[in-house]
Amino acid sequence: MVDLPAPIGGTVLSSDFAPAVVFAALYGLLALLIAYRLYDRRSRTTLLIGSIIFSVERIVIFSLRASQARNDAMRYSGGLLNYMQVSFGLGFVGLAGELVGLLRCLLVNATYGSETFAQSPAAMTKGCVTGPPPEGTPDLKSTRFAARRFADVAGFAFLAATVPGIIANADFSKAQNDQDQADKTARLRYASTATVLGFILVLFAIVMWGRMRLSRISRRGVGVILLLMSLLATVAIYRLIVMRFKTTSIREFSPLNSPGSKATFYVFHMLPEWLFGLIVFGGNSRQTFGTGRWGDWRSRDETEKEKALREKKKAESDNKKAELNEKKRIEQVE
Repeated sequence: MVDLPAPIGGTVLSSDFAPAVVFAALYGLLALLIAYRLYDRRSRTTLLIGSIIFSVERIVIFSLRASQARNDAMRYSGGLLNYMQVSFGLGFVGLAGELVGLLRCLLVNATYGSETFAQSPAAMTKGCVTGPPPEGTPDLKSTRFAARRFADVAGFAFLAATVPGIIANADFSKAQNDQDQADKTARLRYASTATVLGFILVLFAIVMWGRMRLSRISRRGVGVILLLMSLLATVAIYRLIVMRFKTTSIREFSPLNSPGSKATFYVFHMLPEWLFGLIVFGGNSRQTFGTGRWGDWRSRDETEKEKALREKKKAESDNKKAELNEKKRIEQVE
């Protein structure tokens, strides 16, 4: 008899039908917000592509979960078991990794001085809460360099949570018949989730450092990103608490199959993820974090030659706009 780690969310039962339908509907409503953000050019940003994919995938997940609740053959499908454990185990990891890009913009925008602000992603964001600094504001070049290098390292660091998460859950169904595989799955699940929680705490410390040391950092952005981190930390802590539970088979009793455990799963794992999406798409994240369309894509500050070229292109663009506006004005007069 194999001592199997209980699947997160338990075995899909008939009682899962209602919450699965509710969450599928909630993510469907979220998809409308996403469509609006994609339509509105002033709120589009590539930094949220991962959240968009995640939200669409959750509609699929909960639709399948609702079908499983009404179909015994699907309920015990090994393929669906693997898919759902991978999705639940890696979904919040991807969201946590997405925070790095937002945090990078938040920090980098606050380091530009009055002479260099035009290079910042905030300068490319109409209506950004981080406006141009007052004349004479010094440039914090070394701080900006450090923020970018930290973001580079942090982005790769989340791979340390992604890889064990994939290995642990991709063959979850096989662990039912192999104790060594079951033990490996348990260890890797802990490693993946603990790594994410550790990095979230590191990001939290960096945000608080920026809040205290960077006078021009967006207070709204700090508040929003701390809230997003708290939601993902809730998911990680929930997983670390319940991963200690074992079962002998997904067809047998599992502590995570009780009504209380099911409710806890939806409240502390599924709901925070949905709230994450509601916050990033419900508000204009592009303006809140000053991401521009592409985020802080620069690996270094621009050279004098690059600056001259940028200013030339901007002048040409401004001239074209002025000519178009003048042409429209003349047409209206005539």
